[in-house]
Amino acid sequence: MSAGSFATLEPRFALPPTTPRSSKSSLVVGGVQIYLYGLEDLDDLPRDDIAVLYLAHNRTRTYLVTEGIAHEILHTYRSDGRRKKMPMIAVTMNMRNHGDREIDQRANQTWSDGNENHGMDLMSMISGSAQDFKLILDYLPAYLPRFRNFHNIMLGVSLGGHTAWRMASAAPGQFEAFAIVVGCPNLTSLLLSRLGLGAATFGVDQDELDKIPYDELESVMSKEQRRRWPRALAELVREGDRKARDEFPRTVPLLMCNGTYDSLVPAGFSESWLKRREMTMNGEFAGKTPKAPLPMVPNSSPSVRTLKTQISSLSSPPTPQKNPLLYTQSTNAPAAQPS
Repeated sequence: MSAGSFATLEPRFALPPTTPRSSKSSLVVGGVQIYLYGLEDLDDLPRDDIAVLYLAHNRTRTYLVTEGIAHEILHTYRSDGRRKKMPMIAVTMNMRNHGDREIDQRANQTWSDGNENHGMDLMSMISGSAQDFKLILDYLPAYLPRFRNFHNIMLGVSLGGHTAWRMASAAPGQFEAFAIVVGCPNLTSLLLSRLGLGAATFGVDQDELDKIPYDELESVMSKEQRRRWPRALAELVREGDRKARDEFPRTVPLLMCNGTYDSLVPAGFSESWLKRREMTMNGEFAGKTPKAPLPMVPNSSPSVRTLKTQISSLSSPPTPQKNPLLYTQSTNAPAAQPS
């Protein structure tokens, strides 16, 4: 697909009018309003197990984006003809400073939009949203006592994808699968690239900027760059990147979707993370049989249909394969929304 044909692409995550809508209800947990889909479609009988799909939306948008994804995935999960081990519901919310939680619209903008605090604003929204999802993870079972075992899945898009990367360390052991669309595990390198710091200056690849000590960065940064990337912020982001690199679970299925032509969140950062992880896993799982990975859908854009197929497969795992647990899906599509 040529770059000139991008404008003809269908809107990403547009919910088909033919998709049946699941029930929608709301709940306030710790002062955070969440929206639940599919809960009222279930009977009132006590159940041992429930699958919960957590959805995090993109920057400058609202929970209505992920609401559409919830309806589509839940419909397919119920109607694809396979026997299910448990019912599924979906949960989403407005991310920090978005929708009815917006306090300062400018804080959702980037450096190029004139927001000098973009680095701090973006990262604090990611951290805060991760804390919100952790809160819901911990307390939702108390609000839904008829279920005993909660099997949690995290799906994030763009800003929500960045948040999903952080959720693995914020809620260790609480998720059984991740789907990350246009998210970045290496936000230091991503933001320094946006800031205009070239990797060639330091003799490293662009995805290795996170390895450069701050003193060395500071020595070549302009006054504006130092103001936009202060030491305190750099240390916070670097620690989050370290956790994404070293602590992301190796035995949990992960679907990564990025766009080949996406210049805002380049796919290369996710691909580099994947290569490092595969090298580690090849050593750890030599001679062992890992858990079954989610199947890939070849040559497909990260659409609702692709994602719902991946998550629906959690109910009936495919035949175990010999190699890696982690998969990336790089497409010819640009980023759907700002990240």
